[in-house]
Amino acid sequence: MDAVRRLLNVLDTEFFDHAFFVIILDRRTRTVQQQINRLLRNRSRFALGVAIEEIEAWWLGDRKNTLAWAGLNALPSDARYAAERYKAERDPEPKKTLDELTRLSDRFDRFYGEGNMDMAIEFGEDYWRRFAHLDAIRTECPQGYGRLERVAANRFRSAKQTAGRLF
Repeated sequence: MDAVRRLLNVLDTEFFDHAFFVIILDRRTRTVQQQINRLLRNRSRFALGVAIEEIEAWWLGDRKNTLAWAGLNALPSDARYAAERYKAERDPEPKKTLDELTRLSDRFDRFYGEGNMDMAIEFGEDYWRRFAHLDAIRTECPQGYGRLERVAANRFRSAKQTAGRLF
């Protein structure tokens, strides 16, 4: 909450040429979401995204890149990620699922545990920077990612229309 307030203070006093800023929460904290939404009211330069249950759910939603990152072509049938009806957004413990993938893989010298920033950065830089499978993430995480994508698209459209009227 304090980080959002500080960001708003900076943006109120300095100029940035960005169309909008994205704030992503990785918990289902309805109270925090409501407070942030109140702070962002009448501020069209922001989009609030909520990764349900955590940001790792979006990561797991991109199954092709996740399996490539882990170096796994096949999963044991009892693996969490191998469940027939696995849905990333409904995974109650996505960190635990990533930890299991790192334990199943022979690619890593450590495990994901309760969160491993180095592994997350590696995944982002080596896989999502080049090509994130957004359709898969949208399908696996319709409430969190799907909503963020719709809000972001509308913000871009609005910024484009505003820019068109100015020039």
